[in-house]
Amino acid sequence: MPLFLKIIASIFLLIYIINPKIGWKISEGWKYKNAEPSEVYLIINRILAIAVLIVIWLIVR
Repeated sequence: MPLFLKIIASIFLLIYIINPKIGWKISEGWKYKNAEPSEVYLIINRILAIAVLIVIWLIVR
């Protein structure tokens, strides 16, 4: 994976780690009116974003 793709993916993942509600609004929030994600959903997705970030920088060449 080229370096610039890693950087772009990292930027999106860092935004998602810092504020996971943005990711929820993009992926699920548009489907429902006046809905909010559960805390468990936000925590799990934050953990997954951290894991993907680690995989991108340590495993993918």
